Amino acid sequence: MKTHKREQSESHVPLRQTSFESKSQQIECQVSNGSVGGQGNSVQREAMSFSPDPETNSSTERRPNKRWRNELIKTVIAFYCLMLAAFLNFFLLTVIHDIVPLKTTKRLPDLVFFMVNQQRWAWAVGDVLSTVNAVVGFIVVLLHKERVVVIRRVFLIGAIMYGLRAVVLSVTFLPPAFDYHEEICMPQSNRTGMYASEITARFVTYVVTLGLTSGQDKILCGDLMFSGHTVVLTIMYFTQLQYTPRGLVALRYIATPITFLGIAALVVSGGHYTMDVFIAYWLTSHVFWSYHQMFELPHEHRAQAPLSRLWWFWLCYWFEKDVASGRMKNEWSWPLPGPQFMHTLIRSINTKLQ
Repeated sequence: MKTHKREQSESHVPLRQTSFESKSQQIECQVSNGSVGGQGNSVQREAMSFSPDPETNSSTERRPNKRWRNELIKTVIAFYCLMLAAFLNFFLLTVIHDIVPLKTTKRLPDLVFFMVNQQRWAWAVGDVLSTVNAVVGFIVVLLHKERVVVIRRVFLIGAIMYGLRAVVLSVTFLPPAFDYHEEICMPQSNRTGMYASEITARFVTYVVTLGLTSGQDKILCGDLMFSGHTVVLTIMYFTQLQYTPRGLVALRYIATPITFLGIAALVVSGGHYTMDVFIAYWLTSHVFWSYHQMFELPHEHRAQAPLSRLWWFWLCYWFEKDVASGRMKNEWSWPLPGPQFMHTLIRSINTKLQ
């Protein structure tokens, strides 16, 4: 009876390939040699040797959750950095509008203005195309399997660019590029006792509209060097190039004309000088690709690389220290818990695009 009982208990022992296997083999050897007295004791020790360690399992499960939570916190901080830089730009514009010479100085000579008459409708085209590019870019980011890391990179690069723009805006004031700036620019304030309330009203208007002014009869003038619209167009364009799957070549052919037509519309409308958009595109391309080249290096090589001498490197180092080195594989997944058919659909599309 005892033998039958022992065989039955052993048959229900859960087998696991763990570090406890070597210990169980030692116990079995001791039982066969008679070093452990009693069959009941041997069964009990064998069962104990195969029982899972709850602390080990729970710590293993907590580790990825903790990493995901840390990455999410970093992404929220990056978003706050972007908002701080954007709000600083909005505030500077509300003040610069009263500093730029609207009545005494004509617009600066520009090669494009010599060749093409300014088209007022083109400013709305630039607004629409920059919005379309941003929406498509964020859809690409949200469908990416590593969406938290990708969107954090977009926020950080945007924060760097708008931080640079705030510095440039605050040191040099260019006259508006519009031929018709008397018609489109708001009247300048005489800086009376109500000046603070007027600045606040301007700031709130720009925050609510996110800087899109095509639907307004009168706008603030003076935020020229360099073009914020071009920064948005270029960042979202490069994001689509960098993070779309290989099979989605058609999107790249669509994004290219949208980007450069949007940039051209900003100049043709008279909203920006040609140098504004050139410098914005050049700076954004350097920051975007330098960022990705730097943080695709192995972790141990980053601090010694020549690009580590860039002023923003150590600001971004902490955000990227837990991200795997190398270029990210562009795979898509549905970002929401449901519905199930969307998970199946996106998984099928992802397989075809690889």
